[in-house]
Amino acid sequence: MLRPVEMRELRIITLDEHLDRVIKRIDALGSVHLTDIGEFMDDWVGLIEPAKADSVLTKISELLMRMDNLLSLLQPPQGGAKAKAKKKKSLKDRLFKAREEGEGEGEGGQAITITPIEDRSLTEIEKEFSELEKIVIRLTDETARLRVELKDTEDLLVVLKELKDLGVEPGFIGDQYFISVFAGRVPTENIDELDKALDDAVGKLHFVITHKLEHDNDNDTGDKSKSKSFAIVVAMKRDRDAVEKVLTRMDFDLWSPPGDISSHDAAEAIEESSAKIKRLRQEIEAKEREIEEIRATKLSELTAMRETLQMEENKAKVKALFGQSERVRVIMGWTPEDKVEEVTAGIREETGGLSIVEARKPEREDARVPSLLRNPKLLKPFESVIKMYGHPLYRDIDPTLITAIIFPILFGLMFPDIGHGFILMLLGLALTRFTGLGKEMQDMGIIILLCGLCSMVAGALFGEFFGFSLYARELVSESVQMHIPDWLIPIKNPVMEPIVQVKLFFVITLLIGAVHMGLGLVLNVINQVRAKRLHGMINELVKIWCLAGALYFLLVLFGFYFTELQEHNTPVLLRNVTIFVLLPIALLFILKVVEELRHEGSEGEGGDGSAGKKSIMDYLIILIDGVIDALLENFFRFLANTVSYGRILALALCHAALIEVFIIFTFMCLKMPVPVLGQVMAALVFLLGTALVIVLEAIMAGIHTIRLHFYEWFTKFYEGGGHEFSPFKLRVRGS
Repeated sequence: MLRPVEMRELRIITLDEHLDRVIKRIDALGSVHLTDIGEFMDDWVGLIEPAKADSVLTKISELLMRMDNLLSLLQPPQGGAKAKAKKKKSLKDRLFKAREEGEGEGEGGQAITITPIEDRSLTEIEKEFSELEKIVIRLTDETARLRVELKDTEDLLVVLKELKDLGVEPGFIGDQYFISVFAGRVPTENIDELDKALDDAVGKLHFVITHKLEHDNDNDTGDKSKSKSFAIVVAMKRDRDAVEKVLTRMDFDLWSPPGDISSHDAAEAIEESSAKIKRLRQEIEAKEREIEEIRATKLSELTAMRETLQMEENKAKVKALFGQSERVRVIMGWTPEDKVEEVTAGIREETGGLSIVEARKPEREDARVPSLLRNPKLLKPFESVIKMYGHPLYRDIDPTLITAIIFPILFGLMFPDIGHGFILMLLGLALTRFTGLGKEMQDMGIIILLCGLCSMVAGALFGEFFGFSLYARELVSESVQMHIPDWLIPIKNPVMEPIVQVKLFFVITLLIGAVHMGLGLVLNVINQVRAKRLHGMINELVKIWCLAGALYFLLVLFGFYFTELQEHNTPVLLRNVTIFVLLPIALLFILKVVEELRHEGSEGEGGDGSAGKKSIMDYLIILIDGVIDALLENFFRFLANTVSYGRILALALCHAALIEVFIIFTFMCLKMPVPVLGQVMAALVFLLGTALVIVLEAIMAGIHTIRLHFYEWFTKFYEGGGHEFSPFKLRVRGS
């Protein structure tokens, strides 16, 4: 459980005619991670070559794009009966899985038969689809054209009715013998300014008639500031250009009578437009009925056709990963060790024994190997925390188990309260129960539940219950001269009170940090031992020693609990500083210098000899690099990392202090002259304060707990950057 699952490299050799069946069996097995043959071509030089992309793939991809466009046209309106219908099973389930009772029946119990692509050529599918596509596109284009025409006619009808109400005939609009008549819509807020602007432009030789539009098709938002009025402007013909400039400035939407009604009177034009609107609506309804009929009869078939092609597209894509010769295909992949026999037996059964399946054990250092984490259900959610830093390499230690133990503990120490932790635990439990929220939220619920439980334990140790504690009782008594009831303080003898025993709790946080980081260094020692790196193993052991020295240095610096300090025993102090601090730093310096010299020596081998000769400056750089590594990269970093765990104390004190502020405000409200009002205000202050503290402090504690793992712990042993084991599936896009 502390390592990614043991993998085996699969080499599958099969005949061309068996390839499709092998791909389907690999899909059904669901335990083979396929990889590009190009990563292994050195093993197959002269035997095979990488497969070329199938020319059919381009055709399938293009056809799928057209199908997606057509399906978007045929999708039922949101909220309709079709949208509420139950989700159908994918084609893959219907083709490759046993049919359950009641499955495979359409509406009314009629069986739906889907012909697999193997029984229909791509040409036949394309021909069938193209005919349907042509019909649907024609209907949608005609419907769109009719809707535009309907909108224009409805707008025309509005204008004609306005002209009729104003007693103006359509033919009157335009240039007359002496005058020019303008008609159209204008923003209502611009009417007064329009009249004034016309006065400035052409003088008094004009007049404006306006009428507020009761219904404006261009403005259905209900925004009064954007409402429009219908206006007729009459001016002298010689002033036409000046008037047009003013109208443009006033956002005047000019209207000109269509040629087919310019000679009609308003009443006749209204009658013709009303008849046309009725006819257009009937035509649109007829087109929509045709589209609905196609949707009802062809949508399911088209969806099945698309899923079939998507499966073929995925098969064509994965074939490009394989190697090929004249008649043979070579498939490379990975599978867990415990699945090797199942995969081997399945492929040999599919090919009638006419295939070769070889499983090889890869090196842990092989970066090509995908990593699979297999942890118990309770620990699985903490994998998401690890993957935020980076998916583990195959050679990495899987820190899920340790993270699942330490993460809630650190969170609980930063957020110690029985009551607040109980609320978090209930929230986490609720998230795990609501399946509709999705798996990610359920996993988050498990983490929150465990963190809440650890908060309750820490709250019991520190004697805090919804912020009420022995210290809070003294604070309230001194501040507002009131007494907190004993039943609100269930823990009368806490193990520790962080807000009182700050110095002791800070020492504990330093010890927690040293142990946590030391565990990371121990894990790295294990990494070095498994990789058979003697120098690396010694280096990591000395780092553990250096970490202990950094802890000792901090404790001495802050004057904590050492008899040599209390007795002013300087020789003992110097001896301990030498053993715990100076000696590991010196050893790290020596190890770094030796490593650099070995590295330089290996680079100089095999050359002309000049690379092996070093100047004094080269040796000086190596010595400086050793000092930097020993002091800055290790000792001072350990100091900073250890002190960083002091954020546990800071968050715990912040949590206690913030809720105690609201407790004081609560008791201050109880002292109000009107008792009932005071009690209501006190309840509101306490509830709102509790909610604020839980949300704010829980988020902060979570962030800082993650930070301690990422920067103080993972950096000691964990590399990340691997790629996740992803078994091949004939997945359907969007599923």
